[in-house]
Amino acid sequence: MELIIDCGDYSLKNSLTPSFISSLYESIRPDAWIKVAGRLGGKLKIEQRGRRLIITSTAEISRDELERLALFESGLWREEFESGISKFPPSFRDAVEALAKTYPGVRIPIAPWDFDYILVAVLLSKRANYEMVRRWCRKLWKAFGDNLHNLSSAGSSILRRITRSYQLEDAARSLRDLMRLMKEPRRIHSEIIRRFGAPREPLSEYLLSLPPEIARIILLSAWGIGPKVADSTILSTFKAPHFIPCDVHLRIFVERLSLVEDFKMPEKALCRRFLCGDEGAWGLAPCSSRRCLRAILRPLGDLGGWIQTLIYLHGKEYCRSVKPRCGECPLRRLCSSSSRAP
Repeated sequence: MELIIDCGDYSLKNSLTPSFISSLYESIRPDAWIKVAGRLGGKLKIEQRGRRLIITSTAEISRDELERLALFESGLWREEFESGISKFPPSFRDAVEALAKTYPGVRIPIAPWDFDYILVAVLLSKRANYEMVRRWCRKLWKAFGDNLHNLSSAGSSILRRITRSYQLEDAARSLRDLMRLMKEPRRIHSEIIRRFGAPREPLSEYLLSLPPEIARIILLSAWGIGPKVADSTILSTFKAPHFIPCDVHLRIFVERLSLVEDFKMPEKALCRRFLCGDEGAWGLAPCSSRRCLRAILRPLGDLGGWIQTLIYLHGKEYCRSVKPRCGECPLRRLCSSSSRAP
């Protein structure tokens, strides 16, 4: 079956490359990707030709289902983000406009049906190069698929055949502790249990049935899952573009361009007990931290995850933590740090 979708000024390369959804794909060239794991793994190809997206599948699936999957995993489930830039204050607006011009056509791909795969990829990404993570993932998908029970219970000798890096054993430990919440729900905020019930099998379906803010708190109740991991997982599996993973690229960018003053990164101890924002909901109180970067950036609204993605792309290309390419940076006129660079 083949579908053709008019995608306008969209960019498959700029959207899929920085997304954790790409851990389920192989790029045969920048504008053509084949899905190798997860739903329709081995039976789906997505290719861009100009302003058209060509979706080809050999699976037994209805046309409507295939179109829905393609729209979600390409990021075309939502209209373009650029139209909302004008709402921002001038200092922030200038930076976002420059980013959007440098990295055009970016959308937010999501794959709720592949939640378990995405969670594993995000866990592996802690303090690791994403290209290395994708290589680990290719081995993991062949060895375990989306069976988190088998991955979480695998012995060290089995995991070390894939990589000796600590990230994999830590990921397995986090998965074990997350599944343990079903037997130890007391570790989750009591109001969540009262309103939504205790976690149950399959865990991914339970989490996806919740508001993303509640799913975030439950994820944060497990060992080794911090705000960045929880937010990245939800941004890639929920219709929640307002979620902002506060990673090192975002921190460095707002510091160097002086977009936010006197901030601190999100803290797990607070994030797992309170809701981010000025108002409570579902019986949970709002967080009182006013210096938290995630809270400060909440007024970005539905553009938050998109802007973070642009900043990630820029951090990989120019605004690096080590040896930044300030002299070639298209945003150098907006950045005070570039004037001090050699």
